[in-house]
Amino acid sequence: MTLLLTGSDETVHGILGAMRYVTTAGTTRGFGGPSADLVNAMAKTFESARTGLAIGGPLLEEGGVWSTSDQALAELCMLLPDPRSRHEAIVAASLCVLMAEDFDIAGEQALVSLSEAFGVDQEAAALIGSLTQKSAAVAGGDMFRRFLAERSGESLEVITTRMDRLEEPLTTEPEALEAYTALLHQAPAGSVGAELIRFYRHTGYDIPGTPMTPPLEVLGSHDLHHILAGYSTSSSDEVNIAMFTAANCPDGGLTYLAVVLLQWHHDVQITPFAPSHSVLDPTDLAEAATRGATTSFDVSDLSWDWMAVMHENLGEVRRELDVTPGGTVPDGGAWDARGLGDG
Repeated sequence: MTLLLTGSDETVHGILGAMRYVTTAGTTRGFGGPSADLVNAMAKTFESARTGLAIGGPLLEEGGVWSTSDQALAELCMLLPDPRSRHEAIVAASLCVLMAEDFDIAGEQALVSLSEAFGVDQEAAALIGSLTQKSAAVAGGDMFRRFLAERSGESLEVITTRMDRLEEPLTTEPEALEAYTALLHQAPAGSVGAELIRFYRHTGYDIPGTPMTPPLEVLGSHDLHHILAGYSTSSSDEVNIAMFTAANCPDGGLTYLAVVLLQWHHDVQITPFAPSHSVLDPTDLAEAATRGATTSFDVSDLSWDWMAVMHENLGEVRRELDVTPGGTVPDGGAWDARGLGDG
């Protein structure tokens, strides 16, 4: 994700070009439909985020940039010569298959061709294998399981076994939930914990880890990201916080964004940006992504003890973590999507 904000113009065009390559099934069909909407949305977002970068022309036109698949692959390999940029491009291109309304065999075959030309790493190859050997829905589930394993430290095998048995993939020990709840309620006024209490009161959400909610070790830090970045729980702000967090990750941010969009917020239409379909604004998304990239501390770092800041002043924590000012919820504002506050 950060490469789309900090990489060279060639890198940005290469990643978007990889998305176009899959969307057009390796140049064999026109550039249109939901997957093309996704490419256009990404282009508009990062064009807004980068001063002086003009994304457009043939890359986003129906007619196309390349006359043959070989020509496209050769140019993309030239634009993306290093493993990191190729990995990001493959994950971004995989989104085009995952977002397709129907089972897209031709798009998946193009994704395989792209990965073979790039010589992708093992993680990207696993995602592509899920897409081509199973289905987009199964691949999304696989990605979600890997994400849970990474965030929790639980083994992928254990999580997979539990989900296969239709059990909760992760649970929070009652003692851990009780300790965290006490930590929040003992937090002084103006602290991070006190603001989280306001967040849960405004939204009506249960504290993560309670029955029928995602586990504390996965969702707890996500709720904290809302507080640190100042984004509410509206549909558009949920995507904004996903963009902020994804851009803040030094590596793998696109995978994080894919999981959030496809699994947690799949009811949000991110693709067209048309007012009749969505309230999302590419300028707002660009601002969220830019804020994440310019926040120097990785708020998703698994080695960071995020619970340790619960009793510290919120403003001071934001400054200590170098969280870029902004967001949609001012100090003392309402966290609920409907604007409900303390009243």
